[in-house]
Amino acid sequence: MNEEKAASEQPSDGLWAFYEGQFHATPIPLENKKYDHVTWFGEIGLPDYGQAFDRVLRGRLTWDWQYEHYVLSFYGTPILPNRVYSMVNRALNPRNLRVVEKPAADEWL
Repeated sequence: MNEEKAASEQPSDGLWAFYEGQFHATPIPLENKKYDHVTWFGEIGLPDYGQAFDRVLRGRLTWDWQYEHYVLSFYGTPILPNRVYSMVNRALNPRNLRVVEKPAADEWL
């Protein structure tokens, strides 16, 4: 029981997307750190290939254990809009831990 509580209190990684006015977010399963946007989009009905996929503003929130902060990487815009940043934090960072923004390289998303 204590292990479950400790695991739930640890920062976790997550994927997010903003598409056609709708925000979506999901934690990355601990047992599948390679979980990606293509797989997730296929599961929730968002475009998972082609030009439509490229138009989805999306990213990943990853905990950096070395520096003890989140890295918020994103694809689809040079600067992340404040309202999307706020939605990501509300959904995936409920403890309001430190976040560093970083436009992402394609291999992360």
